[in-house]
Amino acid sequence: MSRLLYFLVVLVLLVSKSAVSVPSCEEVVKDLTPCLGFLVGNTNVPTPQCCAGIKALKDIVKTQPDRVASCNCGKQALSNFNYDPNRLPLLPKQCGVDLNMPAIDKNFDCSNKLTTVNEDVGWLASNNTNAHV
Repeated sequence: MSRLLYFLVVLVLLVSKSAVSVPSCEEVVKDLTPCLGFLVGNTNVPTPQCCAGIKALKDIVKTQPDRVASCNCGKQALSNFNYDPNRLPLLPKQCGVDLNMPAIDKNFDCSNKLTTVNEDVGWLASNNTNAHV
C-alpha cells in the first residue's frame, strides 16, 4: 500500500509541475525553425511547415509567463540570424492563425512589453475563432 501511495504522490507532483511550466526553448525553436526562410526574406510566403509551427506556438503560449518565456527563447534563437523583425508579425496573418506576434529584435524587452493579456503586442491569442491553418 505504501508503494502505491508513493507512486501517486510522485505522479501528482509530476503532473502539477508540467501543468505550470512554461514552454521550453526547444519547443519554441522547433516551431519557429521552419519559418526562417520567410524571416530572412528568402520566401514571400510561409511554408505549410512554418504555419504548422505558428499554430503549435499559439497552442503553448496561454499565459503571460508562457508569452515572456517564448518571446525570450525566440529572441535568443533568432539573434543568430540576419532576419527582418518586421516579418514576425506577418507570420500569423499569412498562416491564418489568430495570434498577435510582436516585431522582436535584439532590443525588444519581452518582460516589459508582454505584461498583460489585453495588450496589442505580444504572443497572444485573441478571441477570433474563425481563423485556422
